[in-house]
Amino acid sequence: MKRSLAACCLLLLLLVAPFLQAAEPKTPAKLPTITNSIGMKLVLIPAGEFQMGGNETAEELVKAFALNKRPPDYFKDEYPKHRVRITRPFYFGQYEVTVGQFKQFTKDSGYKTEPETDGEGGWGFNREKGKCEGREAHFSWLNPGFPQTDYHPVLNVTWNDVVAFCKWLSKKEGKTYRLPTEAEWEYACRAGTTTRFNCGDDPDTLLESANMDHVKGRTEFPHVQELELPKDKPVTFTVPVGRFKPNRFGLYDMHGNVWEWCADRYGEDYYANSPVDDPQGPDDGHLRVRRGGAWHSYPIWTRSSFRNWNVPQSRCVNLGFRVVRNSE
Repeated sequence: MKRSLAACCLLLLLLVAPFLQAAEPKTPAKLPTITNSIGMKLVLIPAGEFQMGGNETAEELVKAFALNKRPPDYFKDEYPKHRVRITRPFYFGQYEVTVGQFKQFTKDSGYKTEPETDGEGGWGFNREKGKCEGREAHFSWLNPGFPQTDYHPVLNVTWNDVVAFCKWLSKKEGKTYRLPTEAEWEYACRAGTTTRFNCGDDPDTLLESANMDHVKGRTEFPHVQELELPKDKPVTFTVPVGRFKPNRFGLYDMHGNVWEWCADRYGEDYYANSPVDDPQGPDDGHLRVRRGGAWHSYPIWTRSSFRNWNVPQSRCVNLGFRVVRNSE
């Protein structure tokens, strides 16, 4: 006899409840996974609740990370910490969307990304200068200025591009694919943890969990265009998805590799008025949320609670996405 979806979800929640109470992950939970028609693996994340936002004060952050020229107000959008309840299970991409998966989209639909059609291009690495630069017409998701395989996360895609990808995949499969809400993203990233990162509080724990900048003692944090990169030897930018350890839900690269677009509009003070159940972000605003940090990010920017944003037309060598599929 087939179980109802509600019964299955209740059983799933009971099975993973011990993991949701753990402060630090040890081994991945055995959550159900599916593989869709384009080879994308998704993990069924159970419904549940968590405390969303910063776990320590902004002043404590500034002191702990020895920040220079970053006042505590810089982190005020992470507060107040507040209760959030995710009322329905959802499938969450186990990996960031890859170049190969995005190729299937463009080949099947004929879609051209905004950097390819608006005449402005994207961002990329200029090896002669040892600098990332943009926007330049010759840079796009197909050419970020450094080699990428089909297994690297796709880059130089705008919020509008990734929404188009989700619409294509929804039509192709007859299922609803979309970007995660900011609350879903943090809930999935934390995987039951309450620490700075889903692997603990110590930035050194990220060495096994994230492709990112681990330089110690840094107090200045340049933007991607200000990075001094070597001209005459290989540079590590993105890496193929899944190279690092997963979190407790079995999700890879939630910290580092590329920033990930979310569905929500950004609101600096949204947390003060956020509903408990399934928050969707502000009703208006011209900015969209991105989460997780990237290959050049310092640990403080990759924390589970850190918030960032861009205009929907933004494209860069450090910005990609992953998808959610509704469980119904």
